[in-house]
Amino acid sequence: MVLKQLIFVLAAVVLSAAAGIWVAGRGNEEAQTRVINMTARQYAFEPATIRANLGDTLVFRLQSADVMHGFYLEGHDVEAVITPQSPYVELRRPSEPDARPQKVEEIVVTANRTGKFRYRCSHTCGTMHPFMMGELVVAPNRLFIASSWGLVGLTASLAG
Repeated sequence: MVLKQLIFVLAAVVLSAAAGIWVAGRGNEEAQTRVINMTARQYAFEPATIRANLGDTLVFRLQSADVMHGFYLEGHDVEAVITPQSPYVELRRPSEPDARPQKVEEIVVTANRTGKFRYRCSHTCGTMHPFMMGELVVAPNRLFIASSWGLVGLTASLAG
């Protein structure tokens, strides 16, 4: 009985390691350019969550469906004012407080760090303004590795 459990655990470890190596190799795929058409309206952003992979280039095209809004993306030096019925946004870089805002049609950001980064309205747009937020999730494309090690742990606990 102990020999069967040992073989089972060994097989699970080998399969998990093989799966992890396979996924790690796939995680180095070329970065993509993704266009994100985002609409700001009282009191939400659409989309509310954006998922990207490390190295992706994100092209934000922002528009307002109702009143003037702001767009601040934490960790990426981006703040913009979105005016209703205008194809342009006023972009400024918080790290350059003396620089003049630029009128641009799109904001280009490189997802150069993994993690979760909130974006929020930075221009008071009404009573629920403080709750107008979204989230950019930048993943390393290695979720399967973590689940593989989870399988190893589960198998070991079942065997023991």
